[in-house]
Amino acid sequence: MRRVTHDSSATALSSVQLEGGPHELSGTVELTELDEVIFSDEKIKIRYGNGYEHFETVRPAPPRTGGGEGSENMTFRWVGRTQIAE
Repeated sequence: MRRVTHDSSATALSSVQLEGGPHELSGTVELTELDEVIFSDEKIKIRYGNGYEHFETVRPAPPRTGGGEGSENMTFRWVGRTQIAE
């Protein structure tokens, strides 16, 4: 089962730009394609292997204009990893 969970203050995101961390999670990432993602406006936690990769906001997405033309993704930088307790 794939799921994206978020708190009520989160911006509805479908894809983000990730910097650092595991190679497979670098670049533009579709959040809906990942197994488990927990996010807010400031942080993203992605389940990866036997732990969670943590990312924090570097650059927020610019405000949308009426044109709807090619909006940039929010950028998050890797800050660490935590293991899942067993």
